[in-house]
Amino acid sequence: MSSRNFILIVGLALFLMWYVSDWAYKTLYLAPRQELGNEITKLSGEIATGRNNLADMTLSNQQNFGFYSRTLPPVPNEAQSQYSFWLLELLLYSGFESNHNHVTPRSPVRVPTGWSYQFNVQSTGTLAQLSYFLFEFYYAPFLHRISTITLAPVEGKPEQLTFSMAINALALNTYPYQPMNRMPTGYIQRLQNDLAAYQVIENRNLLQTARGGIDRADYTFFTGIVEIGNQKEVWFSVRTDDSRITAKLGAPVQSGSFSGRLVEILDQDIVLDRNGERWLLTAGESISQAFALPPETAEVNE
Repeated sequence: MSSRNFILIVGLALFLMWYVSDWAYKTLYLAPRQELGNEITKLSGEIATGRNNLADMTLSNQQNFGFYSRTLPPVPNEAQSQYSFWLLELLLYSGFESNHNHVTPRSPVRVPTGWSYQFNVQSTGTLAQLSYFLFEFYYAPFLHRISTITLAPVEGKPEQLTFSMAINALALNTYPYQPMNRMPTGYIQRLQNDLAAYQVIENRNLLQTARGGIDRADYTFFTGIVEIGNQKEVWFSVRTDDSRITAKLGAPVQSGSFSGRLVEILDQDIVLDRNGERWLLTAGESISQAFALPPETAEVNE
């Protein structure tokens, strides 16, 4: 073998050794270490995320502890009966007479957070009594609110009013902090813990237009048309005493200062005759909101 061939063989062998060692270094050593580093980085990020989530959950639980301690009992029957009793007791405590107090619970509704309850409350009293009721209501610890409230003066009693309220209350799913059948106790600061902040309601004289005497016609509303047999009947709702007036075609209609006769029934409107004048009234309006029709309309209808 010539020296030239020997040198070529040795050079080729060295090249093969370099190529194989470089491949082995990159494939068997460098690549696994990079994968391991990436995996460590990924796991470190997940651990940090988990710690942040755990911290958020801990903070959330601490913040929500107050909500859980204020929830109604999760058993619907217990919640309805106990909260209804509490509302009646609050009405009496606020000075309302028991024979005027009515609390009507509606069927509970299942919601993602637990159970939602609605109660309708009706009573008759003064603005001072209502102010105290609101003070105690918002001072109580329950998860509840007054969604709507309607006030109306009482005819013949200028200082009295009737009110109707829709109240919503909530019972949460998670209930780990008190017995299943017990209502929350204590008080919680909501809007104002000072009774004087609520007493401004009675001082604002909300019924100043009624205290000199009210016109029942202002609170008599045309609520709908009902067909009984082959005859249509018009219904009016009197909001001062929650009574109803019904009239058929040709029948007299009288409320407060208004005295007339029902002469025409349309789809959503009616026509009333008063001393020879015709008045158009639309569903949802009070009698005092009736619109006077031109005399020629009566001639056309005749």
